[in-house]
Order: sequence, then structure tokens, then C-alpha cells
Amino acid sequence: MNSAIRLIGLCKNYDLAGESLAVLKGIDLDVPEGDYIAIMGPSGSGKSTLLNLLGCLDKPSSGEFYLGSDNVALLDDDQLAAIRAFRIGFVFQSYNLIPQLTVVENIESPLAYQGPITEEGRARCLELAGLVGLGERLTHRPQQLSGGQQQRAGIARGLANLPRYILADEPTGNLDSVTSGEILALLEKLNATGKTIILVTHEEEVAAHARRIVRLRDGLIQSDTRLRPVEVTPTPYLEEEVPKNSAGTYGALVQLMRTANLGVKNLLLHPLRSLLTVLGIFIGVASVIWLLAIGEGISAKAQEQIAEMGANNIILNTVAPPPQQGTARYQRYGVTENDYLQLAASVPCIEKITPLREQLKRSFSYGTRQLFGRLVGTTPDYLSLHKLEIERGHFLTPTDLANGHKVCVLSPEVATTLLGYEDPLGRAIHIGADFYTVVGILKGPANSTTTVAGNSSSGAAIKQETARDVYIPLSTLWTHFFEIYSHTESGVPIASQVTLSLTDSSKVMEAADVVRRTMSLNHQSDDYTITVPLELLEQARNTRLMFIAMMGLVAAISLVVGGIGIMNIMLATVTERTREIGIRRAIGARRRDITQQFLVETIVLSIGGGLTGALGGLACSPIFALVMKFTNKMFPAAMAALPDVVRTMVPIIVPWSLPLAFGISVAIGIVFGLYPAKRAALMNPIEALRHVT
Repeated sequence: MNSAIRLIGLCKNYDLAGESLAVLKGIDLDVPEGDYIAIMGPSGSGKSTLLNLLGCLDKPSSGEFYLGSDNVALLDDDQLAAIRAFRIGFVFQSYNLIPQLTVVENIESPLAYQGPITEEGRARCLELAGLVGLGERLTHRPQQLSGGQQQRAGIARGLANLPRYILADEPTGNLDSVTSGEILALLEKLNATGKTIILVTHEEEVAAHARRIVRLRDGLIQSDTRLRPVEVTPTPYLEEEVPKNSAGTYGALVQLMRTANLGVKNLLLHPLRSLLTVLGIFIGVASVIWLLAIGEGISAKAQEQIAEMGANNIILNTVAPPPQQGTARYQRYGVTENDYLQLAASVPCIEKITPLREQLKRSFSYGTRQLFGRLVGTTPDYLSLHKLEIERGHFLTPTDLANGHKVCVLSPEVATTLLGYEDPLGRAIHIGADFYTVVGILKGPANSTTTVAGNSSSGAAIKQETARDVYIPLSTLWTHFFEIYSHTESGVPIASQVTLSLTDSSKVMEAADVVRRTMSLNHQSDDYTITVPLELLEQARNTRLMFIAMMGLVAAISLVVGGIGIMNIMLATVTERTREIGIRRAIGARRRDITQQFLVETIVLSIGGGLTGALGGLACSPIFALVMKFTNKMFPAAMAALPDVVRTMVPIIVPWSLPLAFGISVAIGIVFGLYPAKRAALMNPIEALRHVT
């Protein structure tokens, strides 16, 4: 008769505190196919250690162990797992059912480590459930079953993979006498079909059901008594090679889906904990999208303001030079008429020049009504330069400029405040010492502002209020409005600002260099600034990239924090499910199967957080608008103090931030879930099975 199991001088030693403890001291045992052996002995005799070795959960320290034709001592971990998955069925004393699975899912679990579960395999599991009397309990979970029912489910699971060998560790230890008799009868029936059974027990009554009793003491076989001969003729075992629990691409995909489904079930065992973990990833992903959207919105708004100044323009602003000792009390400074006339002659690509002189807080009156605003002396080109529109009448004309006419154009607020419901056109308003005829009314812009070059040394773009502007010919202002700083000592007019409009934006940089050289030769002090919007636009774009990088870094930190949360939760989960890990290893799971199981769970958490975070990121604009509206209502003074670019900014979702944030969240799940998953996979299956939760 063929040997199912053959042990020759089998020894097992454990290292305890640096000393070697011999548990098995040379076991010689031959188990023929179809035998039914009961292993007995006092506690500490080595029964459980021998059963663990026979179940390929451990490897001997020395000696030879043949399972069929395979020398187990020479096999690696994956090969041992394959033997457990295909050849061995375990029946445990404490049932060891996986709590989150139903009865039928528990019975099917060994098949998952053989490859995709086939319809034939499912049918066999249903048949086994009926065989052990659980046909009506298929959807029940272990905690809904009695001890006897759980043990029957454990036996059915041990048979699901069609094992040749059944190893039972105290299968009746926790059962009453009636249920014990039923379980023993079932084992005898299985043995009669040709299954080789090795059972560990302390009870003589249980051992009496076996064909052979092997007694151990102090790691040695004390006696080997055969009660009944092997009467069955088992089917010859033809397979010589170690089976492989591998599958093709389709099978791998099916297994992955099953693992993901199981991962979701595991996570739902602790819904609040899983929800809080997902929340951490949600916050990280949403913050990535939000911060990038806000940064993009601010950048776009700033670029829009700069672009409003015109990519073809070069803007010269008059600024007060730094005070110097020994200079006159009233020092004349700024960009003069001679400057821009010289530039017009020396820079051929200048298409037009638009100078202006402004006076702030000027008094405008009509009858008894009075208003303070900004008086702007400019040229007809000012209208198109700043993209203003006339609602009624017309803007300043070249004739007005050439003859110094006392005419004016009003902004809507000035017209309404001073003239009320009267028709403004043709009316004369009082400005300074003279009356000026209204020839036009501007159409009010949506925000009553226009973008001009900054008046600081930085040359940054600012928003200039235009709601209370009154426009008159520049020649009229220079002639009729005395201001000590409006002319040089020699009487040359000084402009507050001069805009040089070029024919082509490609010539702006070259022309800007000429302007800088010319102005530096004409001015001894820094009483002007030169703003090139095209340069500012390039700087804004570069700043945008830096800003996005910084925002992304901050948001990435929050994702890393979420990843640390995942690792912490998964480490706790691994500890809680240590026994489950031992069970899965015993029924055929390889280390990479355990790694995959826990890694899939972290990825499920990450995907959940990533998807919800992406949806939360898409809600950035409406939520931001609500927050700004609420803040404006509750803290109007604080909001008014914010820069216009922030107050009027609208977040712009960066398209690539969605897949980027989602991808990072999944990567975070993999990176931070890998250590707990590896830790679970490297657990000793024997120690894991002994773990008490």
C-alpha cells in the first residue's frame, strides 16, 4: 500500500531565549493511504507540533518528511502553501471560521487559493454544506451558529478543496457528547471514502473511532497500536509534482475582484473607523484640488489685470524720488512732455502715446450739489486704451485737445450725483475756478475700476477707482489748474503717467530697453518707473508655477498625514485579524495572497477617499462663493482690506489636479499600506492561529 505520509527521524527544535528546546526528538512514522490515526499524549508531548508539521505549517529542524512523493523539508513557502491548498484539509478545535464571511463563503475560502472558483467548485461547496446539515444556514455568519454547526462548517471547509489528507486538531474538544458523536461519525464516513485522517485528541473514546492510535511522550513515539486494518482502497495518487495555485490573466482578475469584495466586507466590520480613515484621504485630495484651484484663480486674476494694461504697451509713471539733503523744498520730478516726445522720435515702433495728468480729491459742483473725485487730464486715445465706452455724447476730441477747450466727460456716478435726473449733456459743472461743459457720459463698467500701472517702485498692477472720474483735455488741465509739481522749473509739463502703445508685441522688449536707456540719460534721480506688462505677465506665469508647486506641497503633506492614518489603522487591523491570517495561511494562502488582501483594503480606502475628495474638489467654486459671501456679510471691514485680486477671484479647477490627486491618494494607500500588509504576510501561521483576540 502506498504511503500517504512518511516520517524518518523527524526533529523539531525551538529557540527560547537563546537556548534550543527539543520538542520532537526523532519521530519515525509511516501512514498508508486511507488510514485513520489518532495521536494521543499528555500536554507538552509534541502532538500539536507534529500536527503543524504534518499540515505543512512549519518545517522540521532535521529528519525527513515525505508527503506522497514530495520531501516537505526541501519545499519553499509557496510550495508548502500550494500543498495546503490542494492536498490538505484542516479541522480545528476552535472552528476558526472567518467571522465576516457567511457559511458558504467560509466553505468556499480554500478554493480561492487554488485559482478562480468554478461553478463546479461552488456546487461542491453547496453539496458539502448539505452533507454536514447546514443547507439552510448558508447565509448565516459564524456568530449566528451554534458550536456544533460551526464545527460542521469547519469540516465542510476542510473538504472543499478535495483533500487527500484531513488533519483534525481536537475536533470534538468544545462540543457536547451528541454533537461529538455526529462529528466522529462524519469523519468515519469520510475515511471510508478513502480520505487519510490524522486526528489529535486527549479522549480515549474519540481515539477509539480511529484505525490506529499513536501515543507520544516527551517528543517520542511511546506506542503505535493498530485497532483496525485499512480496508479501503484509495484512488492512486498520480500527481508527482507540487501543485501550483496559479491562474491566467482572467483568473487573476477574478481573484482580484473577489479580494476587493472581501476587502470591502472587512472594512465594513468597523464602519466608523473606515469612514474616518477615508475622511483623512478625502481632506487631502480635496485640499490638493482646492488649493491649486484657488492658486490658479488668483494667478488668472492677476494675469487678467496685467493683460488689461496691454501686452503692446510700455507704461511710464511719475513717482516721488527719495529725499536728498540740500535739494529744494519743492523739487519738480516726473515724466515730462519732452521725455515722451523724444521717445516718439527715437522709437519708430511706437504707434501712439497717451499721457495723462491726474489730480485727486478735486471738487466738482453743480448748483448746490458737490462731489469730490479724480480729475483726469488726458487725450482722446485714453478711451480705447482703457476699453471704456461712451453711453451718451462723445469723448474728448483732438480739437478739444489742440484748442484747450473747457469740456469734460463724466463717469456715471458723477453725472447722477451732480445732475440727478437732468440731462447732463450741455450742462456746465464747476471745476476749480471755471465751468466746464459736459460733452459725454461714460458707460459704467461692472466693477467701476480700471487697471493701471502701479505708482510704486515695484510697478505692480493696481485697480484704480473710476466711479468718480471727470475727464478733461490734458492741455486744459496743464493750462488752467495750477499745481507746483505739474511743470518743471523751465515750464515743461509733467505727466502723471504716459502709455506708449507699440505696433507689435514682438518689439516690446527691444523698445523697453531703448526707453530705459533714454530715460536714464534724461533723469538724474529715480523719479519715474517703467512698467512693461508683457514682462509682468511672464513673471506672473512663472510665479504661478511656483505658487502651484508650493500649494501642491502643502496639500501633499495633508495627503501624507492621511496615509499615516491608513498605516495606523491597518496595523491595528492586522493585529485584530491575526487569527484570520493564520486561518488563511492554513487553508492555502501564500504570503503574497495575504499581502494582496491587506493591500487591496488600503487601496479600497484610498480609492474611496480619492473619489469623494475629487467630487469635493469639483465643488470648490460654489462652496468658495458661499464662504466669501458669508465672510463679506460677517466681516465686511476685513474683506474690504483684502487685495482686489483676492476679493474678486474665482477658483479655477486645474484639470490635471483631479487625476493627479486621485493617483497620489492611491499611491499613498499602496506606500503606507505595504508595510502592514508585509507584516501580516510574514506572520508565523502557527503563532497566528494561537492568537487570542
